[in-house]
Amino acid sequence: MSTAVKIFLVVMLVMSLGAAFFNMQTYATTENWKRRWDMDTKELKKELVSSNELLANESKSKVKAETALFARDALITDLQASIKQLENAKTEAAQEIDTLRQTAKRKDTEFQALTENFMAQSKSLELVRARNAELTHITQVARAAAFSLEVKLSEVEDDLNNAQSSLAQRGQDIDELTKELKKHQAIVSLLRDRNPSVYNELVDQKAAGTYLQAVVAAVRNSPDGKQDLVMLTIGKEDKVEEGVELIVYRGNKYITKVRAERILDGMAACRVLQDSWNKDNLQVQQGDLATNRL
Repeated sequence: MSTAVKIFLVVMLVMSLGAAFFNMQTYATTENWKRRWDMDTKELKKELVSSNELLANESKSKVKAETALFARDALITDLQASIKQLENAKTEAAQEIDTLRQTAKRKDTEFQALTENFMAQSKSLELVRARNAELTHITQVARAAAFSLEVKLSEVEDDLNNAQSSLAQRGQDIDELTKELKKHQAIVSLLRDRNPSVYNELVDQKAAGTYLQAVVAAVRNSPDGKQDLVMLTIGKEDKVEEGVELIVYRGNKYITKVRAERILDGMAACRVLQDSWNKDNLQVQQGDLATNRL
């Protein structure tokens, strides 16, 4: 509510009160003043009630107007905030558009490079296809050869399994022979302690050269079926040298001669001298003995 309206209402109220007061004074000096006083009081009351209602209505209108003004100010504030957000969003959108333009430009450059690379790769692909055709032919030939090799490998694996089984059995036999050899060595040590003269006589007989003795651990045949490789239970610790020849025998029967070709730790790989076989067609077996002299 404006100040002019407020002043107008106050002036009207004052004038109403003045008029009422003037009428009261006038009616008080005229005839039948009591009746007139009551009537005027009632009319004044009506006017005051009307004025109060008018004032209440104006106050109510003022409150409504102030409420509407407050809501409008709040709405304006919200709109200003929204405008600011929209301006910020517009700025960000402009920056994003610039970024997207730069990205698009870079992507165009990359696309051109990829196109050129694709053309080069296409040419390379043609060459690769031609090469693949050649490799396919080679692969077919290789598959045929691989099939043959797989068949041969299966045969070799069967032979290997049989050889491993045989080697395991021979390993057990070697362990038993090793135990027996250690027993003999213990007997020799006991002989040296109890009969030094006999031991020295035996040593003198072997002084002419190193006396070697071993047990046959395994035998392998050559592709033509002949016994070719013999593994003996002597090695580097026995001071065996490559090239030394040993005689393989069983009991008091001569079998053949072998030559040491590779010396390992605890094992010696020997090649059979094919021109030294016995005349009784005896073959080397696991457990046969070998020495450098009988």
